[in-house]
Amino acid sequence: MPPSAVDQFAEINGFELRYRLQGDAGQPLAIIGHGLLGSIEQLGDHQSAFDLLAERIRILLFDARGHGQSDGPEDPGAYSWETLGEDMIAIATLVGGSRPIVGGASMSAASALWVGVERPQVPRALVIMAPPPLGPRSLRGEDERQALQMLDMLATAVESFGLDETVAMAKTLPGFAPTADEIESRADWLLSQNPRTAFHIIRGLFSAPAHEPADYGKISAPTIVFAHEGDPLHPIRSAQLLAEHVPDCRLHTGPEPNYWPGHPEEFAREVLAFLEGVS
Repeated sequence: MPPSAVDQFAEINGFELRYRLQGDAGQPLAIIGHGLLGSIEQLGDHQSAFDLLAERIRILLFDARGHGQSDGPEDPGAYSWETLGEDMIAIATLVGGSRPIVGGASMSAASALWVGVERPQVPRALVIMAPPPLGPRSLRGEDERQALQMLDMLATAVESFGLDETVAMAKTLPGFAPTADEIESRADWLLSQNPRTAFHIIRGLFSAPAHEPADYGKISAPTIVFAHEGDPLHPIRSAQLLAEHVPDCRLHTGPEPNYWPGHPEEFAREVLAFLEGVS
């Protein structure tokens, strides 16, 4: 973010959350959230996209409860799509967002979808990036189940051994990352997590109630979905489920994993074209 985008803190639903604003106060507000165990910095890696978007909309980034520099409870029950979705609504309201555009990646994509289903009067539009496995467990493929099992094992290890020892063990596992540089990068990312809350976040979201596919038919806001092939934690199945059930939905599918993060300006142009038709 540019120097004018200063970090601020506010109490949201009982917890102090960090947030950052970019753009003109007279523009429509878009609140954009990060993925599981992410932070504002994770989104800040795609500054060229935010620079383009900020010409038309005011962007609100934030650290979700228990993530980054935000406070969070040591209670899995306090981490659900409902609590995360309500936090998004509350922080957008705090900064003066009237009918905000609500969106995010991965974890925050599911939180934004909760807002669209359960508070359909709130969002002006939804921008959904790499949705995680959606719908009941019976819809999940074997690759999805294995990927989620790895996350569950990570949570168990952090609970049992602590964050530092878990990362040290993980670095020795085949498949942790394909190259030495990526091993160190992924290890640094894990070590940046809040050791008090990481386990509770994963456990809470694993057990959080999931919407049925038909529930997405309640979304009245225009919706754009960005997805990609070959990523079991963000399966193309979820994106296709949304395209089938959300009444006004535009789906953009990248040809490879992490396509949209790798093409931030293309992503921004697609969002701006989509917002041209949003009143």
